[in-house]
Formats: sequence, C-alpha cells, structure tokens
Amino acid sequence: MLFKQTKIKRGNSEKILSVFLFLFLVCFPYISFGENPTDGTTPTANPEEDLRNKITQKNSELDQIKAQIDTYQKQLDFTQKETKTLQNTVKALDIDRQKMSTSIKLTQKQIEATSLNLQEVSYEIKDTEAKANASTEAVKEVLRTIDQTDSRTILEIALSDNKLSDILDESMQLSKIREEVNSHLKELQSYKETLTKQKEKIESQKKQLAGYQTQLTDQKTILDIAKKEKNNLLALTKNREVSYQKILDANLAKKQAFEKELADYESQLTKQLSQKEIPTAGIKILSWPLENPFITQHFGVTKDSVRLYASGAHNGMDLRASVGTKIVSPASGVIIGTGDTDVACPKASYGKWVLIKHDNGLTSLFGHFSLIKVSEGQRVELGDLVGYSGNTGYSTGPHLHFSLFASDGVAVGTLPSKSCSGRTFTMPLATAKNAYLDPEAYLPNL
Repeated sequence: MLFKQTKIKRGNSEKILSVFLFLFLVCFPYISFGENPTDGTTPTANPEEDLRNKITQKNSELDQIKAQIDTYQKQLDFTQKETKTLQNTVKALDIDRQKMSTSIKLTQKQIEATSLNLQEVSYEIKDTEAKANASTEAVKEVLRTIDQTDSRTILEIALSDNKLSDILDESMQLSKIREEVNSHLKELQSYKETLTKQKEKIESQKKQLAGYQTQLTDQKTILDIAKKEKNNLLALTKNREVSYQKILDANLAKKQAFEKELADYESQLTKQLSQKEIPTAGIKILSWPLENPFITQHFGVTKDSVRLYASGAHNGMDLRASVGTKIVSPASGVIIGTGDTDVACPKASYGKWVLIKHDNGLTSLFGHFSLIKVSEGQRVELGDLVGYSGNTGYSTGPHLHFSLFASDGVAVGTLPSKSCSGRTFTMPLATAKNAYLDPEAYLPNL
C-alpha cells in the first residue's frame, strides 16, 4: 500500500482525553488549606494585596523588636564588665528578664508573620492551580477540535474531491494543533514543578511555625526560672552586699576545689590516643552551636587561663550567650549524656550539661544550660535544638562553655567531690591524656 491508513476516530480521542485527565489528577493532587485565619479586620477588595501589606507591617514590627533586644544585649555586655556587686548582679538579672520578655514578644510576632506567609503561599498555589486548570481546558478543547476535524483516513482524504492545496492546509492545521498541545503540556509540566516547590515551602513554614510555638513555651519557662533565681539571690543575701560577697567567695572556693580534683584525676590517665583516633585539625567539620558567635575565652593556655584555672589551661572555649539563647547541635550525632553538676555541688562546675557523640569522630560538651531539650540516646542532626544557654554551675555571667574531645577519649563517669564532701559528680570525663581538642580547629572561621 502506498499510504499507511491512520484514522483519528472519536472513540480514540475520548480515550486520549481520559488518559490525559487521569495523568493530570496524578500530577496535581488536590491541596486543601482550609479557611484562611482572620484577625478580625475587614477584608479589602484585593485580599492578596491586603495580605502583602500585613506582611510588610509585621516585618517592620519584627525589626523594631530585634533592635530592642540588641539594646538590652549591649546593656548586658556593659554590666558584665562592672564590679561584681549585688546591685550590679541584680541589675543584670533585671536586664536579662527584660530581654527575655522582649524575646517572647519577638517569637509571638514571628508566629504571626509565619502564619501570614503561609496564607501568601496558599494564594500562590491557588493561582498556579488556576493556571494549570486553564491549560488543561485548553488541551481538552484542542482534543475536541482534533476529534471534530475529520474521522477519515489519509487515503480517503487523498481520493476525495478536495484540492491538493486544501489537503495541505488541513495537514498544516493539524500540525499547528499538535504544536499547541505540546506547548500546553510543557506549561503543565512547569506548573507541576512550581506546585511541588510551593508545597515544600508550605511544609517548611509549617515546621518553622511549630518550632516557634515550642520556643515560645520554652522561653516562658526560662523567664520563670530567671525570676526564681533573682528571688533566691535576694533571699540568700537578705539584700546585703557583705552576704553576697561571702557567697561569691564560697562559690569560687568550690570551683577551685573541683578543678583541682579534675586535674588530679586527669593526671593519672595513662591512655594516649593515636593520631588515627583524632580527626585531622583544620578540616572544619563542625558548625557554630549558636548564632552570631563571639568568643570570650579561648581554649588552652591563654593570658587569662593561668589566673582563672587551677590547671593553668582552659579545657574548652567560652562563647557569649545571654540566658535563653538557642544552642544547636554543631553536627549530626547521638546524645550520650545529660546532667546537672549543681545537684551534687551547686556552683562548682558545668551546671546543666549535654554531651553529643558526633558521626565524625568528635564529641562535644556544652555547659551552663538554663534548659535542656534533649535526652540520652536521642539522635540529633546538624542544627537541631539542644537547649538554651544560662548561668547554671560556676559562672561569672551567662555564657556557653564548649569543650571538644576525640570520641575515643571521653565518657560519662563519676568523680567523688571534695568541694562538697560526701557528694559525687556524674559528668563527662576524659579517658585519655590527649582527648581534649581545640574547638576552633574544627569550626568555621569567624
């Protein structure tokens, strides 16, 4: 035969349409967002524009609150440089509480802003779905056009009375229709990709919203702890400077006694880690455990370490962190211990601590938490919340203590306390002479 008979029949067209609609439903599942929450305001004729205005206003409010928090932080930095007196300590506690109250307000506004952003994305999705539906209708119309064009075979068309020019025109028309179908199908593919990204954005913002809600609850708990700390301090000192100075001297004596006990314990260690057991320094395999890191005391022997520590060296690094600062995991790993040295001997050591064994051969220790948010055996990923910084243990002011070990050289153990007679510390202890590492050798440059 000179011509291969190809017939476009109505039944075939309906099958093509049915298949296409099925594929569309698979590609574009129904997404329901429910009714948009209202804030009691009267909606405008253009709800999307009204929403954008609300988001702009909310972002402006967030910037103002952040500026207030920065002001409080500067005041805290200044008070920590002042002489350690009862008056200055109470003043610092008050500023800390004001900062935390403002941080709570910030979190509440972040919850509101995220809710508005969720509404904005829902509008974007509805717009994309509308465009996809319009494209689908266009394809259906093209298929109907093809169905209605002709059900004859090419041979029948060629043997008809139509002129050759008419046949060619009809063929060209069909070619244009095919191009139109292809164009709409490409549009639909683009809409599918857009919807996928928008759905991912929705899920990310929902997760962020849940995080803010948890943070809000935590911040209120920490604020209550701070209020109790001030009340306890005033009760202990009876608002007398002499009594406060006696408490400071007693805490310092306990801290020095503890450091001597720890140094004595570590001097008896005989195990020496091989270089294979210690991750290579300088490879930067950790991230900073808090935003805007600022180092207040470096690792090892420094100009202040001989004066500050019984061993003459600092076994970690200190980072500036006011009460309630979020502390996150610097790498993925498993929590191998949490605790509170204040239970055994108040104000002598790390206070509330967390020990994380990372997947990269390093183990990190964090001390002086106000609130711990993980538990032993829990898996954490890079950036997961571990807890909030504070002023527990021996601390001359709120900060984060960060020690780093080679994982084969540390374990949670017990240490009898002479600083608090008859008590026993349960805490992370080095098991090898060279277990301590400089955190800065594995962290990004500041």
